[in-house]
Amino acid sequence: MFIEQTTQGSLNNFCVAGINYRKSDICIRGKFSLLPEHSNLLLEQAVSKNFPGCMVLSTCNRTEIYGMCDHPHELIEMLCIHTHGNMKEFIEHGYQYQGLSTIQHLFKVSAGLDSQIIGDYEILSQIKQAAKLSKDNHCLNSFMERVINYALQASKEIKTTTKLSSGTVSVSYAAIEIIKEKIADLRNKKILLVGAGKFGHHIGYNLKNYLPAASLFFTNRTDKKAVKLAIECNAQFVSYKNLGLEADAADIIIVSSAAENYTIHPSFFTTAKSRLILDLSVPQNVNPAVGNIEGISLLNVDEISMILDKTISIRQAEIPKAVSIINATVDSLMEWYRKQSNNPLLRKVKTQLYELSEIHFTNQFREEKIHEAVSSLAIQLHNQNNKGCQCIHALSSYLHMN
Repeated sequence: MFIEQTTQGSLNNFCVAGINYRKSDICIRGKFSLLPEHSNLLLEQAVSKNFPGCMVLSTCNRTEIYGMCDHPHELIEMLCIHTHGNMKEFIEHGYQYQGLSTIQHLFKVSAGLDSQIIGDYEILSQIKQAAKLSKDNHCLNSFMERVINYALQASKEIKTTTKLSSGTVSVSYAAIEIIKEKIADLRNKKILLVGAGKFGHHIGYNLKNYLPAASLFFTNRTDKKAVKLAIECNAQFVSYKNLGLEADAADIIIVSSAAENYTIHPSFFTTAKSRLILDLSVPQNVNPAVGNIEGISLLNVDEISMILDKTISIRQAEIPKAVSIINATVDSLMEWYRKQSNNPLLRKVKTQLYELSEIHFTNQFREEKIHEAVSSLAIQLHNQNNKGCQCIHALSSYLHMN
């Protein structure tokens, strides 16, 4: 019976602790953001604490830890250890769920229903990467993997059968729209992209495809990455050691780096001219004081997302369809879970029937009759999970057959 109780506990022990844009601004989220190396350390700690499963999801809009544990507080403690946030701030700005509520939350996140820009499909690849990192660190048990797969399945169905993700309304594309809106003529304008990671790649390709008239310059803390992206996007590479000079010469600066401290400072700007600076980093990588310099317009990721509100009215209308798909998929997942939770009991009953047969019966058809009795029990458990009475009924049925 111990195995059965462990299986039953899987759902109740599935927890999440997180902080997102709904209750926290970019400064608070920045304190709780996890760089890749910190995510690895957190997963290593989860393994050392014998968590059956743990996954870290850290984006510009949220930081969440999913895990198999007794209570979400265990996840909150690990999050505070590996970030600059503390327990008091988390209690004020964060959230925690357990059991079925965790599953429902993950499904909404996967579908883009909980994104700052509703229907943002980039979250899907971020969840896949988070799951892969967890698996690489031997921290993804079969239950969590099954739940994640169901969540991804629902997200894909929503993507293909609704308009929840219609159009291109990601933060990376929003940067392009804002530049086009604020600067009519981009000829001879110098755009400096700071950061050549995965998010920087999205921005780089958007710059290449949508703003061909501008002069593009790419830099990164690791020069090799910036060189590679610059070649792919027909841009010019500039060394990170010259960041101050290049920023002063630029007309438009897009920052998508993942540094823990500010990388763009007021001291960089000695030439008086109009500049547009978009800080898409979490935590912020542009010192807010830069926005006080005359001629500079500075927008962070929260402000950029607010500008996009007018583009998502169509997506809002698709929410009921998406919720319906999520509910149906959660029902399928729970159906699987109920069957899995009954399997240990069915195996035990089958073994006991074999033992009973060896002692009392010599019927050549007992294999068939045992299968029939166990199958009948499985159906009864599915329809009404009253294990004690139904086990007695299965035994009675078998004895009656013989």
